[in-house]
Amino acid sequence: MSRPAPKILRGVRVPYYEQLKVLLLKEIKSEGMKPGDMLPSESEMCERYEVSRTVVRQAIGELVNEGVLFRQHGKGTFIAHTKVREQFMQSTVGFFEDLSLRGHSVKSKVISCQLVEAGNSVAQALEIEPGSACTEVTRLRYVNKELVVFTKSYINSGDHNLVADLLDSDLSVNSLYRTLEDHWGLRIESGRRSLEVVSASGMLPAILEIKPGAPVLYIESVGRDASGRPIEFFQAWHRIDRTRLEMDVVRLK
Repeated sequence: MSRPAPKILRGVRVPYYEQLKVLLLKEIKSEGMKPGDMLPSESEMCERYEVSRTVVRQAIGELVNEGVLFRQHGKGTFIAHTKVREQFMQSTVGFFEDLSLRGHSVKSKVISCQLVEAGNSVAQALEIEPGSACTEVTRLRYVNKELVVFTKSYINSGDHNLVADLLDSDLSVNSLYRTLEDHWGLRIESGRRSLEVVSASGMLPAILEIKPGAPVLYIESVGRDASGRPIEFFQAWHRIDRTRLEMDVVRLK
């Protein structure tokens, strides 16, 4: 932030910390600051904007809570990666459709698409016998060119033709759900999702490019067709620093 500092307006009803938040956001944009760039220290900002340390701390604290900035103890305050907001409860559309409809660039790297034998947890979710064939699709998902999530989808079908069709459909840029619906008549009408924060272990830190033991948001769901038959068992491990889930709530009468 090398340009002359914009001034805090005195004698107006807008609190100083609110003004400072706006000024900081404008300067971050005008200076072309990127995720990972460090902001000046609190004392430097006090001097630059001619405000108290309390004002600076409140403005920075709110921007941290909003996901714009993040703090590292003993190091400073930095520009955060923009968190991807994924609608959670009210829609049965897939990750691709959900985020694409809201203007994000969504791409996937397909790690594998193959027939596998259902283990106990997959078989239970899909309501099939353990060892039965199902289709496994493993992907890394990128939003606006940033790695966000590692996913596994288990489709309740052991048809080799389905695997071939999914490979031909180029799931790196196309929706799995749309392909299942348009080509195979497999439409997910309802489902149940659960989420929890877990520690990254095994190969997950390397896959998501995070430190071992770092928290990740684990989501799993079972999607069903109109008759209630399970169509997909889905597992996802989200980078928690790049994901923000939103849900709508209503009061039941």
